[in-house]
Amino acid sequence: MSDYPEKYWHCAVKLINQKRHAVVNDLSFEEINEKIIQPWLNSKTFTIDGKIVSSRDQLEEIKITRTPEPQDHYARIHNEKMKRSGIWDAATNREMLPLDEGEDYTDKLLFQSKPQKENISIEPSAAIVERVCKRICYVANILGKRQRKGKKPFLVEDEYDVQDLLHATLRAFIKYSVQEDPLSKIAGRSSRADITIEDLGILIEVKYVRGPNDQRTIIEELSQDLLLYTKWEPLETLLFVVYNSNDLRDPESLEKFSGEQEINGKKFKLKVILV
Repeated sequence: MSDYPEKYWHCAVKLINQKRHAVVNDLSFEEINEKIIQPWLNSKTFTIDGKIVSSRDQLEEIKITRTPEPQDHYARIHNEKMKRSGIWDAATNREMLPLDEGEDYTDKLLFQSKPQKENISIEPSAAIVERVCKRICYVANILGKRQRKGKKPFLVEDEYDVQDLLHATLRAFIKYSVQEDPLSKIAGRSSRADITIEDLGILIEVKYVRGPNDQRTIIEELSQDLLLYTKWEPLETLLFVVYNSNDLRDPESLEKFSGEQEINGKKFKLKVILV
């Protein structure tokens, strides 16, 4: 990485559910490599503009650029331009100007480079499944706001829509068979699982939240599902995906159910995913 110019480097990140970017300007390459690039590549926590990033799943956006001039150079040009136009511009974040004006190195530095480690393993398929579940709302947002003329949006209006979207997206990422509703009878009673991936021992149950009063219902259904799905022989991980979870009274309280479980002699991992 010593071939990169020494100055001036800029980085901006936007955390999920945050309106503003956290920005750092005018770093040397040595500084941005140490503070951001290497922690990113090695999946370690880093801090930018007071924001702590402990996981890639926290981020909606990250960008790294390089400019031949420092940040105040672009701020000065912008201010002079606004002054000539007679415009009082209080909305533009001057710290973001080098991110718009500079040469974009994000892909090259963060997604094509390799960590400075040996024996780096590829992300396992089970981790990919979990990441897709956590970010399925972003797929829904894109398809729900289609701008092309004559193209109908894909609207997520119930848990069947979530299941279909999740099922289709998972098939694009993993090579294993992804099944919908494969369980005709478990524990002597008729039942269906939303999605199973037998080769990975993963069962996914989807719940769609319509309002705050669904909190109690979801907890009751989770308890029932735990007893029911432990009868599925391949089970190693149960992913309980709660879509539109922000409409619950206390969504974070559901996360306490996550962890190692043992029911009727069956050991498995339970992960509650709020989206």
